[in-house]
Amino acid sequence: MNIKKEIKGLVRDVAEVAVTLAIILIVSKLIFGAGMLVPLVAVTSNSMLHLNNGWGTWLNARGIPGEHINSFPLRSGFSQGDMILTVTPDGKGTILPIFSDTHLGDVVIYNRDLLHRGSEPIIHRVVGVVNVTDYRVSGVEGTLDCLTEEEFNHRYIKFIQSCQQGGDCPYNKFPNTGDFRFYITKGDNNYGTDQCGPGNGIALPVPDSQLIARGWLRIPYLGWLKLGLNSILGL
Repeated sequence: MNIKKEIKGLVRDVAEVAVTLAIILIVSKLIFGAGMLVPLVAVTSNSMLHLNNGWGTWLNARGIPGEHINSFPLRSGFSQGDMILTVTPDGKGTILPIFSDTHLGDVVIYNRDLLHRGSEPIIHRVVGVVNVTDYRVSGVEGTLDCLTEEEFNHRYIKFIQSCQQGGDCPYNKFPNTGDFRFYITKGDNNYGTDQCGPGNGIALPVPDSQLIARGWLRIPYLGWLKLGLNSILGL
């Protein structure tokens, strides 16, 4: 009898989760229309977990004021097993103006470049923005961490030009003109940026063409369902 009750309870819980997901999808589509990505991303690591306020201290030490940090989205971070509702960052479809482009402090999902291991996209925060105009750095917001403007002018922008000219290209997607942005990214719970960690980090500076979506809303624990199914099915 207890086994039957447990099975009924499990079925009920799964049904409630399915209904919740359906409601989220429907409401999201109504609000954002064609601008919604496949909108639910399960968090697979604790790189954005906030165990203390150290993430803000790191940013303060690199010239980003506290009042600016307090305005960042998802400023409480998130952890493995959470689900993140996302919107696409490029203004297509019917996205609200607040999501029309990517800013310092936004949490983004981006594709890995071809020079680093791994295939899954990364979900981290933008801690630096490099504006490029006519293939030259025209402005920097936030921090470059261990990198310099000269490195962008003489190395990373050259990568983009090589991609455009059909040469060696470390990105699977790249800008089509000389006006674009690079992003420096960091997990709130990590000691350094993705571009400056041990072994040359886990990613090159991220051009806007590599962005997949922007994190918008955290749904605690819901991602464990997807992670569990992936583990069971071997996905």
